[in-house]
Amino acid sequence: MTRLPTMFGALAIATAMAIGALAPTQHAFAEEATLSKKAVEKMIDARIKESREATLDADTIGPIVKEYLLANPELLEEVLAALEAKRERDQQVARTEALDKNREEIFRSSHSAVAGNPAGDITLVEFFDYNCGYCKRMLPALVDLMDSDPKLRVVFKEWPVLSEGSAEAARIAQGVKKVAPERYLDFHVELMSQPSGSDGINRKRALEVVDQLELDREAILAASKESSVDDALEQNFQLAEALGLRGTPSYVVGNEVIPGALSFDALQAKIEEARKSGCETC
Repeated sequence: MTRLPTMFGALAIATAMAIGALAPTQHAFAEEATLSKKAVEKMIDARIKESREATLDADTIGPIVKEYLLANPELLEEVLAALEAKRERDQQVARTEALDKNREEIFRSSHSAVAGNPAGDITLVEFFDYNCGYCKRMLPALVDLMDSDPKLRVVFKEWPVLSEGSAEAARIAQGVKKVAPERYLDFHVELMSQPSGSDGINRKRALEVVDQLELDREAILAASKESSVDDALEQNFQLAEALGLRGTPSYVVGNEVIPGALSFDALQAKIEEARKSGCETC
């Protein structure tokens, strides 16, 4: 009986020694396992990245997108509508910035003829071409606006975009402005009222109106050749481009750019809106 405690004691000591001997081995194994886990995680991340890159490859995703759009073509209408709306917003922002930047040249340029009330409280600017059918149709509305609104100031900007004849007529109009500014509106109304015809409005037709109004033909011809006329037309082209205008007629009133023809009532409403807004620089 006295030997059992001794045996158990020896076994206990041996067990303790074995555990102590194993401890460093277990610690090393644990560290090795941790490093292995990190390596595996790194490998998995690399594989995921490769998978994503492969998924986004045009050859891979293209057929999928095509198939989806063919199955859901109505999505194209939504995309196009959103794109058009974005373009319109961007264009409006650009027009507003251009208007603010070029106010003096738009409303007060010495190159532009002025009609209506030169000291009016609101200005309507028209970009026009003598061969523009819509400009011709807008002429009665402009005349009626000047007749019915004694405080309206109208600025005419020749923008000959349709033909060489338009450019020739624009130069004669500039000559009239220089030689007989008080008759510019008479010249403008008469020439704009004429049908374009097969040869269009050109230098010959413009000079016929000059003779009809008994203006100084030679003086107007000489004035139309001055370099300042080139400056005037160039300025109008630059302003039209800055404002994002697409064609004639186009208008500026108050703080708004109006790319296209309007009815008399619509244009009158735009003028009244600008007047009520208290626009001081237009």
